[in-house]
Amino acid sequence: MASGGGEGNIEKPPPFRWLDVARYAVASVVTVLILAVIINSIKVVLRPGTLSLSVTGGSLPVTRSPTPEKVVVFYSNLRAQNPSGRARIYYINITAYLFDSNTSASSSNPAYDSMFYFHLEDIVVLHQEDTVYSSLRANGTKDYMPEYFDTLYNNKNATISDVTMRLDGNLTTEVTINKTRLATFYCTPLIVGGDPDDEAFKKPDDVLCVKG
Repeated sequence: MASGGGEGNIEKPPPFRWLDVARYAVASVVTVLILAVIINSIKVVLRPGTLSLSVTGGSLPVTRSPTPEKVVVFYSNLRAQNPSGRARIYYINITAYLFDSNTSASSSNPAYDSMFYFHLEDIVVLHQEDTVYSSLRANGTKDYMPEYFDTLYNNKNATISDVTMRLDGNLTTEVTINKTRLATFYCTPLIVGGDPDDEAFKKPDDVLCVKG
């Protein structure tokens, strides 16, 4: 006499199949984590560090020259540092504008609104290189700075406080693909003028230039 409909032929699932599923899940998670670590590592390696600029002593003292025409000579040093461990940084085609405390340094026409402006040498900083110093030097005449020339030229102790120096230039970071962009830095507050040999006209610390 036949007994019930083939119950003995029902296949049971292999034991511990859930362990295979768990293994696949763990492997997937580990793969995702590894990819995330690799991507973040690449970003850290290629990420361009922000160029660090500051004006030494926080001042631009002046000297005076009577010939061939009356000139006040501004000078100081711009300190540049590159925090990136991989990329060189180039800051080129730089124009420096000096603004007094009554004029906004973010002017859309800085050549017209500034006290005085001049061009700087290009700056190249290798990755994590020792500090690079770039000379800030310019000759000012009465034609180019009529409002301030007589004050600075006729009195060696004369100073202008709370001056902002704006730097406009092209910033290039040398990574796998070079990226160039316009970059503006604001260095403030600075002292302009004064005897370069008198420490009283210098700030105790350098003045940091903040990227705009």
